[in-house]
Amino acid sequence: MNATEYLTEPANSTNEVSVPGFSKQTKVILKFSLVVLLYIVNNYINGMLIAVFFKHHVFHGNSRYVLFIHLVFNDMLDISVLLIMHIWVETIQMMPVPLCYFLMAIAITTTYNTPLNLGVMALERYIAICKPLHHPKICTIRRTYIILGIMWLISFISPASDIIIVFNVEPLSFFCTEITCVSNSFLRTEAQSLKRDLMIISYFALAWLTMAFTYIHIVITARSASRSEKSSARKAYNTVLLHAIQLTLSTLMFLVPLVDSIWLYFHKQDPKDVQYYTYILIILFPRLLSPLIYGVREENFKKYLKGYVKCCTLESKELSNQATKEINRRKG
Repeated sequence: MNATEYLTEPANSTNEVSVPGFSKQTKVILKFSLVVLLYIVNNYINGMLIAVFFKHHVFHGNSRYVLFIHLVFNDMLDISVLLIMHIWVETIQMMPVPLCYFLMAIAITTTYNTPLNLGVMALERYIAICKPLHHPKICTIRRTYIILGIMWLISFISPASDIIIVFNVEPLSFFCTEITCVSNSFLRTEAQSLKRDLMIISYFALAWLTMAFTYIHIVITARSASRSEKSSARKAYNTVLLHAIQLTLSTLMFLVPLVDSIWLYFHKQDPKDVQYYTYILIILFPRLLSPLIYGVREENFKKYLKGYVKCCTLESKELSNQATKEINRRKG
């Protein structure tokens, strides 16, 4: 899993950005600061979306919003775990095996969750537009949570099978040691690598087939719909199209080695620099799409987000005024 491997690799002598006038340590700090900044921005927006979801009951009874907020939470968890692993490897370097496996299992599972979640969201839009009379019966909240549970179980198959193989191959003393925690830390056979590749291909192929199926049927329905229904149908296939774009960017994550090789062939740069740039553009950038798709386009979220931002701004101003008054009082 390239996201885990690239972000958790420790800095070394080649880990430099080709910018003149900066020392090696300064370059590492700048690179790390950019990752942390993007992490803070992404999680701040996603955190507001989650706060709005739990604060307003209007979202709780709609499977569409439940699926979306799960995708947001999944992305937050994925990025947070990767950042924790990166900080650990850069500072302490060696990590206890049980902790490494726990973090790695979360990172792999949340990565696999992404295409499955996007596929289910596209199916929900298909049912809402093409089978509107059946939508309330099929897309119930109970069934939505059951599907999410099944999704986590399916995504956990890969890390679960990896640890079973490690238990059979390694002595128990291995789990009392420390290792450098990277994506291949628990791969012991070629079959494991093949299994991981096949699972990735299967998950994304299934998601792509679902996207194609739902988009085609929604477009057909939109063309034959009445004027009053065309607007909602158009919004639905635009949403599915945005999901497809997000899925494309997520798919590119697994093509990072190929992208790196092509880029290095035409541009002679430090491999670590190229890996860093592709991590920013291909792995972090797709995580910023989720809040944009719903937080900006979706009217209900937009309305409550504006109120949430205004409330936070007013509270911040009030606290600032109180602090200023207190300082002036003490001076007086």
